[in-house]
Amino acid sequence: MKSHMLIPAVFLSLASINALADDYNCQKITGQLSLLISDSTCQILRAKAKHFPDTTFIAETVPTNTPNICFSGQLTATLGNNNTPIRGTSYSGLTKNSIGQLTAASAIQLNSNNIALGKIYTKDVVINPLTSTSEILTMVGGSNTFNGGHGELEITGNALFQAVSFTGKICTQKE
Repeated sequence: MKSHMLIPAVFLSLASINALADDYNCQKITGQLSLLISDSTCQILRAKAKHFPDTTFIAETVPTNTPNICFSGQLTATLGNNNTPIRGTSYSGLTKNSIGQLTAASAIQLNSNNIALGKIYTKDVVINPLTSTSEILTMVGGSNTFNGGHGELEITGNALFQAVSFTGKICTQKE
């Protein structure tokens, strides 16, 4: 492609990205996730058909009561500039991949003042699981308030050994 054609293409793609950004309301989220416990029933598998059809959970290839392949935890957080208090329950499961990286998928139900806001569904990558652990959760779907949204969370620390903190942003479609 000639450079005189490349410059308008770049500007057009940047304008398209900015136009899409105007369709979303993004809010920061910060909080704490409790120590994760093993989920012997592997609740995350309930979300597989609709939200993770291209994902293979380790629980699908071994007995579901195998410890430490599915987890649940509780979270408390604040959302947005007005620091709306949020509570939630997280269900996650380790997934198989071909890149040798520790990966998982999660479904997180979020509530505010006993009102169900909806769920966010994420695909997760764990970095340095045995040392200075961090985890990146990328939102791949949502329900209710979060339907059609996107965002990401970063967890600092290993929630298998202690409560951990997280930060991120959640973007929802403007009405």
